[in-house]
Amino acid sequence: MRPFLQLRTRITILVSLILALALTVTGAMVDWRMARQTRDTLGQKVVLLSRITAEAEVVRDALAGGRPQADVQDLAERMRTESGVDYVVVMDMNGMRLSHPNASLIGARFAGGDDAEVYRGRSYLSIAKGTLGLSLRAFTPVWKGDRQVGAVAVGILQSGVDRTLVSVRKRIVIGGVIGFAAGILGAMYLGGRIKKILLGMEPQEIATMLQQRNAMLHSVREGIIGVNRDLVVTIVNEEALRLFALAGSHGELVGHPVEEVLPSSRLGTVMETGQAEYDQEGDILGLPILTNRVPVMVGGRITGALATFRDITEMNRLAEQLTGVRLYANALRAQAHEFMNKLHVILGLVRLEEYERLKSFIAGVVGRLDDEVGFVVQRIKDPVIAGFLLARFASAREQNIHMELDQDASLPPCPDDAASHDLVTVLGNLLENAVEAIGDGTRREIQVSLRPEGTLLHLSVADSGPGMPEDILAEAFNLGFSTKGENRGFGLWQAARAIEARGGRLVAQNREEGGALFTATFTLFLREEP
Repeated sequence: MRPFLQLRTRITILVSLILALALTVTGAMVDWRMARQTRDTLGQKVVLLSRITAEAEVVRDALAGGRPQADVQDLAERMRTESGVDYVVVMDMNGMRLSHPNASLIGARFAGGDDAEVYRGRSYLSIAKGTLGLSLRAFTPVWKGDRQVGAVAVGILQSGVDRTLVSVRKRIVIGGVIGFAAGILGAMYLGGRIKKILLGMEPQEIATMLQQRNAMLHSVREGIIGVNRDLVVTIVNEEALRLFALAGSHGELVGHPVEEVLPSSRLGTVMETGQAEYDQEGDILGLPILTNRVPVMVGGRITGALATFRDITEMNRLAEQLTGVRLYANALRAQAHEFMNKLHVILGLVRLEEYERLKSFIAGVVGRLDDEVGFVVQRIKDPVIAGFLLARFASAREQNIHMELDQDASLPPCPDDAASHDLVTVLGNLLENAVEAIGDGTRREIQVSLRPEGTLLHLSVADSGPGMPEDILAEAFNLGFSTKGENRGFGLWQAARAIEARGGRLVAQNREEGGALFTATFTLFLREEP
């Protein structure tokens, strides 16, 4: 079964999470740093402007009484406009304004309550709420000679600071989004490349095929040695190890040059010519063998070679079976050839990007991991019932009906032949009735459930047919009653009688999703005393 998330999707999700985490942390740190740097820059700006204003001769003379105060307003407004700050306020030693963006406030007391220290000759930054709102402002005293004659306050409203920070954060977010999108595209490309290299298969499927190949490799009665393009041994099965041990060689074979392991292998020649050699005599350290040598082709290119061999002595002792062994070897080679053809088909479908057809093809090659026979035998421990169900499943497939056993179904061995016979009677009639009920319908499914509980067995059979009218449900188990013609009406009656004899009752009802459901609970594993 394929995983819920395919490899490409998992790679994309993982990279997305890593990118999101990295970009979030980086963005937060950059945002904090940029916000701090922005505030520092704006603070330096207002401090510098306040000092320039405080050192202007116009401001000094006006505060000392030697120049008209209107000149201060003109200078302050010009500096405010050119520098982009929100206000430049000049104050005398009593805190009275000589300039302000709002001319009506000139002559009024400076607002905010944070200006006391500047009249003592200090320069500093402050954040306070004045007549224009909350602002970042710098205070600088104004000196005329060695005498302080006033002060200057230059400020930027907090809303302006916030707008600057928002602009910085927008750039950070845009950069993060672009980086995230680039990372996702890269992850998708990487996932696609990996899938292409893996021939569109998931890791679980590759692991399954590897296990199947290993099982096949070690189950054959021929020794097998495979080499790569460098003529280094990469594959050795158990039979090959046994033959080498029989010849007196007990060392490690994988990873060694084939000329050291098997000098007479001729696998190098097979790779050079590309021609297979069959039924050739050879030896393993003096042990006579009969060997076959074939090149391994992947994508039309020789990537290695394979040698299969058997002990001639054993073959002579089993001469009467020689023909069968040769047929087996031919079948094995045909299977290997067919496997290579399927790999070529998979590669072709990947290159054509026919992914839906690829999925269907791979499903046919790999097969169902949960084999029907293995599943039934594992769940149903009674051989009679297991064999019966397998036969019914095979019959249903021939009729294009999907019949399945519940995933949680189980059945221990029946206590005696009578219990097996009764259960076969019940299941046989219910399944036969379900097949007939489906008829020629487009949805053709039957579900079977068997669940033991102590001495009881819970049984159910559901079909995807049209169901039964309510008036027929009441008479379905009467002897001779049937809607399918004359001389019918015995199956459900017989199943109901067998269940009643074991203390249960067969119930029929229609399912909401369509079809009929037959359920029963009865004693099966301990017979009641007569």
